[in-house]
Amino acid sequence: MTSVFRAVVTWRFALALVVAIVLWVRLTIDQNPEREDLYPTDIPIEVRGLAPTLLVANETGAVRVRISAPEDSWRRLQASSFRATIDLNQAGPGLQQREVMVECSDPDVRLVSHSPPKVAVRVEETRTVEIPVRVNELGTVPFGFRVVGPPLVTPDRITVSGPASAIEKVTEAFVSVRMEELKSTVERSLKPEPRGASGAVSSVRIEPQAVTVTVQVEQIAGSKVVPVVPVVRGQPSSGHWLSGVVVDPLTVQIVGEPGLLEALTVLSTQEIDISGAQGDQVRTVAIVRPAGVSLVRDVAASVRVIVSALPGQQTREVVVTPVGGSAVVLPSVVTITLVGTQPLLQRVATGDVLATVDVTGLVPGTYVLPVTVAPLEGVRIERIDPQTASVTIAAVSEGLPGDGALPGGTR
Repeated sequence: MTSVFRAVVTWRFALALVVAIVLWVRLTIDQNPEREDLYPTDIPIEVRGLAPTLLVANETGAVRVRISAPEDSWRRLQASSFRATIDLNQAGPGLQQREVMVECSDPDVRLVSHSPPKVAVRVEETRTVEIPVRVNELGTVPFGFRVVGPPLVTPDRITVSGPASAIEKVTEAFVSVRMEELKSTVERSLKPEPRGASGAVSSVRIEPQAVTVTVQVEQIAGSKVVPVVPVVRGQPSSGHWLSGVVVDPLTVQIVGEPGLLEALTVLSTQEIDISGAQGDQVRTVAIVRPAGVSLVRDVAASVRVIVSALPGQQTREVVVTPVGGSAVVLPSVVTITLVGTQPLLQRVATGDVLATVDVTGLVPGTYVLPVTVAPLEGVRIERIDPQTASVTIAAVSEGLPGDGALPGGTR
């Protein structure tokens, strides 16, 4: 009886343990489910086992991996958790095709697949040569400066190493210096570029990584930009004035001894005589420069002298004339103010100014009529004083033949 009881208890305990384990596994899977997917980052392919006298001449590329892992592992994974390699042990020069092996540092990660499964690499012998370094001068130094001797390169030779196919193309290395920026001696650290007959050669290493280039520059003449000042003499015609001067070019670049240039602030033109001028004067004249000073571009100056007429005003006493009939006008004389340029006003004669009142169609009587002044070309009528006049039109007397008419229409 006791043995039967023990067997039943043992069986029930084992069953409970199995159920507990199943429930724990199920709960764990529900909380941390397994997920299969592509890892989002490509893994670079490394080379191992290659002899030190050999190297891979082309890019090995990268692989994409598909993995299966719990969510906790997915959250912890980084690109550095993976390693993709190809084994080139015992490989010789030439084209080699090798399987890509992928490993993961997380034991909970299962590698499902990776692409590509194989890669082709070109293995070449490593070669090293020594080549000269030359300076490629871009442009020329600014005007007034010169380079003293050839540029100095230290060291003047560098060591280049890499695949044999690339090293065979390399003949020399170049460093480039922009000469148009130099106005004094400069010393610069520059990285040489290995080159061959077809241009730059890549996939090689250089030692040292930089060389020192010294370019000696000295000033042989000063240079500066100064304004051009036109010189005008004489007076324009009566009634005119000099209202402006325009010069082209406005400035010029000059060269000469630095001491001379320091004291020189402007350059003048030859004199331009405008005596008696009645309008604009346009002249081409030389730019005067002192001895020892030269123009970078030997040009003449184009000068336009603007001569304008002076404004003026005149008053004229003018007799008012009736038009369209006979009448007595009071006042018989008005004062007219004329405005215009002085030359035009001087050309207006006394008979050119006409003041009138229009009595056309009016019956006898007395009227107040406006005084009208005929327009003048180029001259403005500023004022008429007075602006109106008293106009009397007398009746015409009809007497008997032989009778004389008395003043006022009486006989």
